[in-house]
Amino acid sequence: MSGCRRMKRLTAAVILALGVQGWVAAAEAPFYQGKTITVIEGRSPGGVGSFRVQAVTRFLQKQIPGNPSFIFQYMSGGGGTAAANFLAASAKRDGLTIANIGTGVYSNAIFGAPGVRYKLDDLVFLGSATAGGPYTLILRPGLNLNTAEKLRAFGGLRFANRTVGHTMYILDRLIAFVLEMKDPKWVLGYNDDEINLALDRGEADGRTHILSQIVKEGDRWFKGGYSFPVVLKNTQGKGAEAVRGFPQGLQTLDQFADTEIKRAILKLHDASRPGSSVFFAPKGMPEPALRALKESFNRMWRDPQFLKEYFAFTSEEPDPITGEEIEAVLAQIPKDAKIVEFYKQIIGAGALPPSR
Repeated sequence: MSGCRRMKRLTAAVILALGVQGWVAAAEAPFYQGKTITVIEGRSPGGVGSFRVQAVTRFLQKQIPGNPSFIFQYMSGGGGTAAANFLAASAKRDGLTIANIGTGVYSNAIFGAPGVRYKLDDLVFLGSATAGGPYTLILRPGLNLNTAEKLRAFGGLRFANRTVGHTMYILDRLIAFVLEMKDPKWVLGYNDDEINLALDRGEADGRTHILSQIVKEGDRWFKGGYSFPVVLKNTQGKGAEAVRGFPQGLQTLDQFADTEIKRAILKLHDASRPGSSVFFAPKGMPEPALRALKESFNRMWRDPQFLKEYFAFTSEEPDPITGEEIEAVLAQIPKDAKIVEFYKQIIGAGALPPSR
């Protein structure tokens, strides 16, 4: 064989070997290497929900192979409806867009809230750092409504909130329904900081708030003369005893579920709100991206170091729920048409239905 022919064959072999090595390297490169994930937040900037997202993504970045960066896009409206509509219908299925939305995203879809154009089947659940709650009603100083019995006897209490369909709006309405409050009213259009100012200024009388955040804000509530007449337990049946630093021995809403319809509504409510500040992805993204996200989120939810860092960053006790666990909870939603109709009236904008 001539030297020229040997040289050509050697050159071809080298080119082939380099090509194979390049193909193998490309195949082994993590999907998210060198990429940026956009997190659509179904809220305005600031507030409790946005703070939770920051706590999660700063740890998640180290969990996802390839260590992608994160940017945040805020899309408030309808208790997360605007963000969920966008994720389901408009977001690219390239694996680079996920969302974080409050628990209203469940009830809005399940009960057909106005403006909802998505279905829960359009979304892939990735989990949440907290299973949700517990919550309490906060009442401004001077009202002297420190028990549920006094609250039931009071007429025309004004709740300050964001929009119809927001998670806290739904909790307001649920409390008013179970306690059979007299002529409750809702003053809407505030963001989270403005709700607190509304109470300070006497523009409204009360708001619903998560216990862990009340503890974090500390003296504002505990030394400001505000009262906490009733606590709403979370989906796992945990109340004030689960939150360090919050007053103990308070009345809980389930104690006043003295009719079958009230008990059924509370059961439906629990089944339709698994997790708070929940992470979602749109269906139809590339399989390597979805696999990487699911595995990374689940690994993070189980990581003791994450639990420690989350508490240090948010002052909230983490209580993670995985995407698979969320799907299992949603599968238990009661199908009774009467109960569903009652709950739809509770979360809507009209008058509350009768409790008896």
